[in-house]
Amino acid sequence: MYELFDEFKLDALNCGTDYYSDASLKPQNIDNAFKIYQHAKNGTTLMDVDGNTIAFGVTIVGRLALRVNTSKDNGEEEYTWVPSDESFPSIDEIMKENLGILTEESADKSGSILNSKNWSLLANDAWLLGSIHAVTEFHFASPISLSNLWDENMKRITVTAREIIGITEHGYQICRPNPKLESVAICIDKNKAMAASLITYKAYVNRYVNRHIVSTLLRT
Repeated sequence: MYELFDEFKLDALNCGTDYYSDASLKPQNIDNAFKIYQHAKNGTTLMDVDGNTIAFGVTIVGRLALRVNTSKDNGEEEYTWVPSDESFPSIDEIMKENLGILTEESADKSGSILNSKNWSLLANDAWLLGSIHAVTEFHFASPISLSNLWDENMKRITVTAREIIGITEHGYQICRPNPKLESVAICIDKNKAMAASLITYKAYVNRYVNRHIVSTLLRT
C-alpha cells in the first residue's frame, strides 16, 4: 500500500518506459495516477435516496461502450456512444450515471468506474491497485472472453486482460454467483491484496506474453 507519493513515483519509474510505453511516466501523469490511487484506496461510494454518501464497495471493470463515428451534413465528423446491450456488454454512460465515476478530482465521493481526463496505463493500474487495497468487489461489465483479453491485431494483451491479471494474481477469485448476471471477483487472501504494488503487478503482467498464455485467464 502506498502512503507517500515518493514511494509510488519510485515504483512507477522503476517499471520503466518499456513497460509503460505511453506517456505514463511524465511527471504530471505520475502525479495524476497517484491522486487516482488515493481516491480508489478509500473505497467506492454511492448516494442514497436522501442524498447521503454511503459505502458501496464495488468497482466496475471492463471495456468501454462502442464508439461510432458519423458525419454531419456539413462534412464534420462526430461520434456517439452506443448503449450497452446483449450484443456488446460494456461500460456505458447510463452505467456511469447510476454507479458514479472516479476521477483525479474526486473528493468525498468515489464512484465505481474510472473516468480520468488524463488516462494512461499507469493511471489505470493505480486505480486497480487502489481498489484492491480497499478490498472492493470487482464486477465485470463485459464478458471474460479471449477476444476481450487479447488484441490479435497488435499481438498483445488488452487493458481488460491487465485488469484481470492484477485482480486474480493479488488475492482475488472470480466467480459467477448468478449465471444470468456478470462475473464477480471477491478477495480470498487479504494479505496478498495488501502486498500488491506496481512492481508485483508488472511481474505478473509480463508473464502473459502470448495468446495461448492469455487464454489461461479464461479458467480463473
